[in-house]
Amino acid sequence: MTSTALAQPADEYKWPPEPPKSIPEFVKEVEAYLATLEPRGFSGVVLIDHEGKILLHKAYGVADREANRKMTTATGFDIGSIVKPMTKAAIIKLESEGKLSLSDTLSKHFENVPPDKVEITLQMVIDHKAGFPDIFGGDYEPAKRDDVVSKLMAAPLISKPGEKSNYSNAGYTLLAALIEKISGKPYERYMYDEILKPSGATRIGYLIPGWKKDELAVGYSEGKRWGTPLDHAWMDDGPSWNLRGNGGMLSTVEELYQWFDAALSGRVLSSKGTKTYRDQMFRSGSLGKRTIGTAGGNDVFNALYVNVDDLNFVFVSATSVDNMTGEALFKPLRDRLIKMKGAK
Repeated sequence: MTSTALAQPADEYKWPPEPPKSIPEFVKEVEAYLATLEPRGFSGVVLIDHEGKILLHKAYGVADREANRKMTTATGFDIGSIVKPMTKAAIIKLESEGKLSLSDTLSKHFENVPPDKVEITLQMVIDHKAGFPDIFGGDYEPAKRDDVVSKLMAAPLISKPGEKSNYSNAGYTLLAALIEKISGKPYERYMYDEILKPSGATRIGYLIPGWKKDELAVGYSEGKRWGTPLDHAWMDDGPSWNLRGNGGMLSTVEELYQWFDAALSGRVLSSKGTKTYRDQMFRSGSLGKRTIGTAGGNDVFNALYVNVDDLNFVFVSATSVDNMTGEALFKPLRDRLIKMKGAK
């Protein structure tokens, strides 16, 4: 089943002429909007929180078309690059414990750092300002940790460290390798024990949560079955190191929401670490002075987390069809929220 019309879902939907007067009114609009997308092939889960209360948490469409398995709020998704904010939290935790500093250069923690990379700091890597290239292979191409780190160290920089932003998945793989080096634990084990479990979000991860294929959403690309992440090649201890640390964990939408809520409210990091994390996650944006907008995907699955601090508003979604990303889903909602803020 192909539903290319979903590429621009807002084009055909007629929103009420007046902006909503409150978040609860806005949520009713969102429910009506999403109800029109499901018959057109939309498959996913959406959660909206306002002032700490979940106002919407619904599943839409099917998790597996061939098996006619319905999507539920317990269905798991590949959350893509939303793993990066979790890896960032782990680095900040290690800093709060005195085991590293975000101002440390790579040469403090890695041997034989090439001259062009000796000025790179951990903060530059976190901010995608190290000058690193993006990737060195496919998500499911077998690659070991040290091989990816060696390739990254040997690769020419594409910009001077600290000069400008160049998105780099490989940079976050380097951070995952550092977490292993400092903690003495495998990356996923450290993340589960120190970053995920304290939040209560124990079904986020690669292998440790024990996801089964029939608990996951099946992805569809160009109308064809792509499968679940577990249908693609993983190594014995998890996915390729082309993916580890920068993406590919599995989660429900609710647990993704739960993790961010815990991390931002001080239940994962120390008070100092939480302040550092919040300062690094919230940015100025069109929705408010303090907004988090982070997304992840692999051109099949997509996950989105939006937190508008001055509206006390959180939106989380996950989708499993390539022509309906969280960003496309949220764009008209963002426009409605902006109008609502300007309403008299």
